[in-house]
Amino acid sequence: MKRLTVLLLFFLLASLLSGCGGKKPAGSESSATAVEVVTVTKTDMNKFFNTSGKIEAAGKATIAPKVTGRVAAVNVKLGDQVEKGQVLFQIEAKDAYNQLTQSRATLGMSQVSYDTAVQALKDAQSNYDRYKALFESGAVSNNDLEQAETKLVNAQLSLEQCRQQMNKDQATLDIAQDNYYDYSVTAPIAGLVGEVNVENGEMVNSQKDAAVIVNIDTVKVEASVPESVVNTIKPGSKVTVTIASLNKSVEGTVTAVAPKTDATTMGYPVEVTIANPDGEIKPGMTVKIDLFTGALQKIIAVPVDAVIEQDGQHIVYIVEDGKAKEVYVETGVSNDSRIEITKGLEEGQSVIVQGNRLLSDGQQVKAVTRQEGGSK
Repeated sequence: MKRLTVLLLFFLLASLLSGCGGKKPAGSESSATAVEVVTVTKTDMNKFFNTSGKIEAAGKATIAPKVTGRVAAVNVKLGDQVEKGQVLFQIEAKDAYNQLTQSRATLGMSQVSYDTAVQALKDAQSNYDRYKALFESGAVSNNDLEQAETKLVNAQLSLEQCRQQMNKDQATLDIAQDNYYDYSVTAPIAGLVGEVNVENGEMVNSQKDAAVIVNIDTVKVEASVPESVVNTIKPGSKVTVTIASLNKSVEGTVTAVAPKTDATTMGYPVEVTIANPDGEIKPGMTVKIDLFTGALQKIIAVPVDAVIEQDGQHIVYIVEDGKAKEVYVETGVSNDSRIEITKGLEEGQSVIVQGNRLLSDGQQVKAVTRQEGGSK
């Protein structure tokens, strides 16, 4: 009995020992985390300053009538396309029309007087020439010649008075005509009606903005940039403008860089112009602007997904001996796809760009190299 018990204990111990010192369980190799890596190389990278702004119409006109009166007709509505000079609304103009009619009549009478004076001068000149010839032949006295000369001078003075009066009446007519035209309020530019603030029968005056016309064939954005980058931004350079509400990016052009800071933002205003032939981009839309500020050459840069911010510091994971190794790095400039690494990485290292968010230092990994074109 005692011998049997010893044998049982021996076999149990042998079984336990074989379990502890045997082969690893099947599937232990699959416990390594699959990650995507890129090889660190030196590259060139463009620098951008990212800012935001709002779309504005490139052309805008706020219209207020020049005269006081009651609105007789409104010819446009919100959103209408109008041409330069098109009548937007009409103000009652009875008195102005009567004044214009009277001025035309007055000028007509002045014209008749002027024509009469022209004929009188011709007659006086002919009479003087005739008396002069007679005087030279001894047929008339010197007194007769002087009287003819006096009539000629008087005819010349009368013509000049008529000319001045006609010019005065013409000026009065021009004023009356301009005043009458002011009762027809027109569009100073071509574009879309952005506001209509008048109604039929309403009294208006020059103190009230009656309408707004905007031209959005071209739109613009005004951004503010700091002094550290203002000298790197040049008029004529191309800009990527992202419009979130339209889910699209378009190309703009820097058209102006202010030589002094704005008193409110303390930044330097930069104007970007965007072609908008379809009118899809509307004033008031919020946009993001990427202003090119230069290029870096032969730097170490990695995809932005590779860098993790942790407690105010930046880390990346590299692969060494099949394990993830946590490395603290210092970063420089960045764009939408890449970020400069100024310290912490060397050429040839494999940096994890996917699968790195849940890793820990020393964790077993299985690296897969990212294919060319997998990241910008």
